[in-house]
Amino acid sequence: MNKKILSAWMVLMGLSIFFYPAMKDYYTSYNQEKMIEKWEDNDNGAAASLDELEKVFSMETQAETIESEEEKQDDHVPAAVETKQLANGMVGVIEIDKIGLQLPVLNGASMTNLDHGAGVLEGTPMPGMPGNSAIAAHRSRGFGKMFNRLDEIGTGDTVTVRDKNNTYVYEVYDTVVVEPDDISVLNGSEDEKTLTLITCTPIDTATHRLIVKARIRP
Repeated sequence: MNKKILSAWMVLMGLSIFFYPAMKDYYTSYNQEKMIEKWEDNDNGAAASLDELEKVFSMETQAETIESEEEKQDDHVPAAVETKQLANGMVGVIEIDKIGLQLPVLNGASMTNLDHGAGVLEGTPMPGMPGNSAIAAHRSRGFGKMFNRLDEIGTGDTVTVRDKNNTYVYEVYDTVVVEPDDISVLNGSEDEKTLTLITCTPIDTATHRLIVKARIRP
């Protein structure tokens, strides 16, 4: 009997480890949808930033393994409460039809924000404003998650960012791979409204940054 119980327990543990990544992806996608819903229903709505972003990206690379049972059992803020808090910090939604992307955009590219969506780098303007608005997101290894497919974007493709009152459509004019500390990607002009999307590349080692540059359409 004990052997049967042990065997059953080992099978359950194996299944939980096997299915955990898929369950985590589903949970993240579900929370993103809920954040966008709550944000839409709620009417109340740069060098240093890049440095902080690199710390967040670097921690993601180190953490790209299945979390330990101990980590999964840590005390967390209840999901519904956390989702509501994050929705209150949302500034918009980013959509890229070519790759089937829709992500909540939060104010700031902190670790917590980038765990749940994309974040506007502090020190850069909000989308739709004059200057160069920079939005970062992780390059999740799950196909189609976060900025996973950003490398499929090219010149002429469109990126849409909407807030409570406006929808901004940007047209991509350049994509480039740079070193993590290349702050020139944040350069902008007050005479233009541009958008810079930032994520890691390659997916497995994240040694560089994939940059997508776009200009707002009239």
